[in-house]
Amino acid sequence: MIKFKIDEKEYKLPEFISIEHYTKIYKVKDLFSDDYFAARLISIVSDVPVNKLMEYDFQEVNYMALHVMGLIPKDKPKFEDRFEIDGVKYGFFPDWKEISFAEFIDMDTISTKKTDELLDLLHILAAVMYRPIIEEKSEHDFKIEKYDVKTMQQRAELFKKKLDVRYVLGAQFFFIKFANRFLGYTQLSLIPKLSIWMKIKLVWKMRRMMVGLIFKNRSAGFSSSTELLETILQSMK
Repeated sequence: MIKFKIDEKEYKLPEFISIEHYTKIYKVKDLFSDDYFAARLISIVSDVPVNKLMEYDFQEVNYMALHVMGLIPKDKPKFEDRFEIDGVKYGFFPDWKEISFAEFIDMDTISTKKTDELLDLLHILAAVMYRPIIEEKSEHDFKIEKYDVKTMQQRAELFKKKLDVRYVLGAQFFFIKFANRFLGYTQLSLIPKLSIWMKIKLVWKMRRMMVGLIFKNRSAGFSSSTELLETILQSMK
């Protein structure tokens, strides 16, 4: 951890970029092309007044700015299915077959927002995707708390300040890839007149049918879930 003093008051730079800091950084228009971006960047993550930093040592300011820049995710972060905050272990969905319609829609609604809107909802997205682990068999084999909007809101506020943004960014890219792949399995071109949300709802209903017919009864005669979904779509058309 990097600490420094200005006017006898001690400040410190974070060890990671929280969701709150990430949101503030990318909501400052033209921050990285600003002549004083180094001072503004440090001010965002440490609460030091910009005018104080303008009077601080030039090399020190540049060094600290480079440190902060190194903490900001540049590419798609690696997906990680668990982490720990204040002694509580949190895990990502362990079983996609058990995910509820509400969870899927909440995640998809947030993930497809415009950038400015999405930035304000990253902590909510993280709280939907990650929940307390209530039963654990191994590192990647666990059960998480049931989805509850009330506890989700409380968890979101905690994540906003204490969660490294790389977790939610990695999970977001993972989910979008899953959602696109899932929707791609169904021939949605067969129902072009429906809105995207009607299509998602339709696919979700078919998915619940798929779980009942495929995962619980393999004697249905279909060799794959993709084949079943396509058959249902053709019939519905």
